[in-house]
Amino acid sequence: MIPMIEQLYRHICKLVPDLITDQEKLLPFFSFRSIKKDELLLSENEICDTVYFVNKGCLYLFYGDDHEKQVIHFALENWWITDYKTFPDCKPAVYSIAAMENSAITCINRKSYETLLLQLPLMALYFNKIHERAYGAALFKQKTFATVSKKDFYRHFRDTYPDLIRRIPDAIFASYMGVSLETLRTLQAWYIS
Repeated sequence: MIPMIEQLYRHICKLVPDLITDQEKLLPFFSFRSIKKDELLLSENEICDTVYFVNKGCLYLFYGDDHEKQVIHFALENWWITDYKTFPDCKPAVYSIAAMENSAITCINRKSYETLLLQLPLMALYFNKIHERAYGAALFKQKTFATVSKKDFYRHFRDTYPDLIRRIPDAIFASYMGVSLETLRTLQAWYIS
């Protein structure tokens, strides 16, 4: 458990070097979990009151459409993930979150999150930076999807996130790209050649 809070603490200090507090002061706000590959952390329509920091592994955010997963976001080590549409108000989730790999995560629920921000205001700066990055990445994906071909998007993703793409199963990545598995395999063959 302590190495997990140490990892999060290092990440916080990297983004907010002026934060002066002991790791022990952060500990009561967080909980820790290990989850298995394919395990759901959050299901659509379940109350969303937790945000997750990935210590080890990979999570993904998706929604169901005609009994198929439509993947929209990934979270690797040192990334945060939740249903940001419903977390602020603890409403029923519009997305689900699952583990793509066996994962170790640090969790903070909404009540603890708000208490933490009141007690350590610089943590609000930290979470603001996290949310800015997540929002910027979502907007960039939306623009990229609208302005480049699937071939160019695939090349960009492979070149930008080479470690991540090796970890994503083809079916999940095809869903993320909005293409069939056959189309993804054609793109993979094209990229290699």
